[in-house]
Amino acid sequence: MSNEDKIVDFTTLNEMLFGEAKYIKEFAEAAVISFEEFNENYTLFLIKRDEVNFRKAGHKIKPVAQMLGLNMILEEYEVAKELIWEEKPDAELGDSSQRMSKIIDRVLAELREVAENA
Repeated sequence: MSNEDKIVDFTTLNEMLFGEAKYIKEFAEAAVISFEEFNENYTLFLIKRDEVNFRKAGHKIKPVAQMLGLNMILEEYEVAKELIWEEKPDAELGDSSQRMSKIIDRVLAELREVAENA
């Protein structure tokens, strides 16, 4: 995958970690676990319309997403919160879940690549 196609931005992280491959690798590995957990919880709590746990999942991933320039995750999360608040049909919640899963799949692929190559 070329750099232009990537959605994860490691610029801030590289600056914070002074470009140290060891630390970048550790961060990427930890981020993989966090995003996998978020992806599961996003779908689970969205479909259940469990706003409390849905918000907890979002707040837990938000700093990592911001650090990696993943605004599309934060934007879709905000859309999903509104779907819950506005009691939108299950199909719309399912669509949001699918959109988020596609984003997270790309993020995970990029993070795994960094973890393997750092």
